[in-house]
Amino acid sequence: MASFTHQCGVNYIMHQFTHGKLTNPVTEFPVLIPGLPPLEHQDLPYFGSNIPYQFAHICTQFSNVNQADYVLVNTFYELEKEVVDEFSKHLPVLTVGPTVPTFYLDRRVVDDKEYGIAPADNDPSICLNWLNSKPARSVIYASLSSIRSASFGEKQLEELALALKNSNYYFLWGVKHFEAEKLPKNFKEEASDTGLLVPWTPQLEVLSSEAVGCILSHCGWNSTLEAISLGVPIVAMPQFLDQQPNAKFIQDVWKVGIRVKHDRNGLATREEIGRCIKEVMEGETGKEIKENAMKFSNLAKAAVSEGGSSDANLNYFVGIIAEISPEISNICTDLPYQF
Repeated sequence: MASFTHQCGVNYIMHQFTHGKLTNPVTEFPVLIPGLPPLEHQDLPYFGSNIPYQFAHICTQFSNVNQADYVLVNTFYELEKEVVDEFSKHLPVLTVGPTVPTFYLDRRVVDDKEYGIAPADNDPSICLNWLNSKPARSVIYASLSSIRSASFGEKQLEELALALKNSNYYFLWGVKHFEAEKLPKNFKEEASDTGLLVPWTPQLEVLSSEAVGCILSHCGWNSTLEAISLGVPIVAMPQFLDQQPNAKFIQDVWKVGIRVKHDRNGLATREEIGRCIKEVMEGETGKEIKENAMKFSNLAKAAVSEGGSSDANLNYFVGIIAEISPEISNICTDLPYQF
């Protein structure tokens, strides 16, 4: 058994690289892969400055996947139907997502509200109380990676900060200490009337707040799938790895968000970020995006509900394992809900 935490489309792209269907670097565009939209350079996984090492590391994860009896993927069939159907011709794919705590989906386990990972020294009530004081759909939630190596440079952070400040919307921004040091001088104080900056946010609770109108996201798959599951439109600012193809699907396939464009110097300007925010929050395209976001949210909840596509796949998989190992069957009978 193999388990992949990226979207099925990204796994399929990497499978094409690993098994010789695509060469690295890619030299001809658009890239045409059955089940996927035409892909340009900016839509492919990007491995940063250490491309050979990163690429080789990722490829090792796919080198023997053909030996797996089943491949579990954290997505749901209704989100990636065409990709899953095509990828399943190569591997025995089972979609089992979204693997989001059930409180936010079908509520089969009402106290299943978090992943169990949270900094001990951060008080979630600070941002939640602030959100509760704001009108419905009036807040931009900015969540752009928690990894130091993925942090924006000082100039990009300045453009992002000023885009939020000038947006005329409230904003909640999760800013790590290593990013806060690079913000414009006195930004936090000058933006305090409309913005709240905190080092950590309880993301699922934030996304489920009626005050949130969109998420400004780096498009990591966990954040993307959480936003989709909770029906929150996305302003996409991908940086590297799987974030690039995730942003492609967000804008052009699922149509649940808008991708920020970069100028010739690779900078996302305050004007461009502001344009995307405004379009999602109040533009004509934003209306369609909101409708699609709610559509896929409902489909995500249906997928994990009893009899849904992901629920059925998990039932099937657990049944196979139980046949092999009766001990597994005994464990499953003690779970809060039955497969």
